[in-house]
Amino acid sequence: MNTLARRAAVVTAALGAAIGMTVSSASAGTTATWTVTPSGAYTAHADFPTLDVPLASLECDSSDVTAGTLQATSPDGVGIGDITNITFTNCSVAGIGFSVTMKATPWKINAVQPNAGNSDWVDGTVSSISAHISGIGCSADFTGKVYGRYQNDTGELVIDGSGTDLVASNASCLGLISNGNVASFNASYAVSTSPVISTP
Repeated sequence: MNTLARRAAVVTAALGAAIGMTVSSASAGTTATWTVTPSGAYTAHADFPTLDVPLASLECDSSDVTAGTLQATSPDGVGIGDITNITFTNCSVAGIGFSVTMKATPWKINAVQPNAGNSDWVDGTVSSISAHISGIGCSADFTGKVYGRYQNDTGELVIDGSGTDLVASNASCLGLISNGNVASFNASYAVSTSPVISTP
């Protein structure tokens, strides 16, 4: 084999190895998934959830996820769980009774990233929220997304009131709630199955 042929062979082998490494690395990256143990059906309960807008606060005695499902795996954490039915009990604004109902289902539970401050927690969101509240002389819809975390050590899904993606619309509420108001939802749901969500 002449010198030129030998050099060509070396370059070809090097390129092949580099391509192989690239493919292997990419394959390794795509195999990492989020896991939930146990998966399947679950329920959840929260005491004293609140929904706050600038001029009003909706307070409830409790809230229950009566039907939901957790997926065994998710490649990116999106839709790792869902909320098919959720109820709110004894809700009021300034002592006036209100009802809260789902307008569209399911709401999606999404794992986003490991929590920076606690290795047992996973930061996440609940998206595709669509709810309706109504009371005497007042009604409004709320749609969007809320933020929080799932705590593996306590089995709780905590919605922490952060973010600006839960927004009021179709509001008719004596000026207490206006279209475009950003709502802050706070609740801590104890999940019946106490699942563990494992990070990639």
